[in-house]
Amino acid sequence: MSDYSTEEEQIAAIKNWWKNNGNALLIGIGFALIIVFGWKAYQNSVVESKTEASMLYQQMISAATTTDLSVPEEGSTVSYLAKELKNKFSDSEYAIYAAMFIAKENVADAKYDEAKNEFNWILDNTEDQRIVHIVNGRLARIYSIQGDNKTALTLLTATDPAFEASYQEIIGDIKIRSSEKQAAIDAYTKAYQLIKSNPQALPLLAVKLSNLGVDPETL
Repeated sequence: MSDYSTEEEQIAAIKNWWKNNGNALLIGIGFALIIVFGWKAYQNSVVESKTEASMLYQQMISAATTTDLSVPEEGSTVSYLAKELKNKFSDSEYAIYAAMFIAKENVADAKYDEAKNEFNWILDNTEDQRIVHIVNGRLARIYSIQGDNKTALTLLTATDPAFEASYQEIIGDIKIRSSEKQAAIDAYTKAYQLIKSNPQALPLLAVKLSNLGVDPETL
């Protein structure tokens, strides 16, 4: 038997239920719509942001490859685009790539302090441990060139095994600069042993060992 004996009772029950629950249901639907459309708007915003950042990065690379960066007037365009990327899209990979590019150019021009500023900006704006390791390695080389081997060495603790060999090689280079021959041999040996299964990565390291009187074939 039906819970409600007449059609009028059923309608009355529905109206009573709606009176007690209708507002909550509408509010719930409203929130659901806000979440759905808000998420879509956010996704569209992210796509547009990445597109704009990508376009700025391409413009920067194009300008860099068609101008003489050593000429202030010509290099200013590249610097401006890089700053735009860093200021407007600091959390994007394109801003990181822009800073890496500018740092590389600064190193080539022996503008080491400017390069360090770029690398430190990257460290402040990324959590990508691969990039962190790359940047620390490059910073270590700059500090060593500037004569601060102590600071350089503090940057060369690899928490990712993939970077252990390259860090050991940089340590070897620093030890050579410090005239610590045996320490350099030890570092180069560790690096060589870590990558000797990868022939493409060996030639330069083998030369460094040979120059120090070590036959790589014995390792």
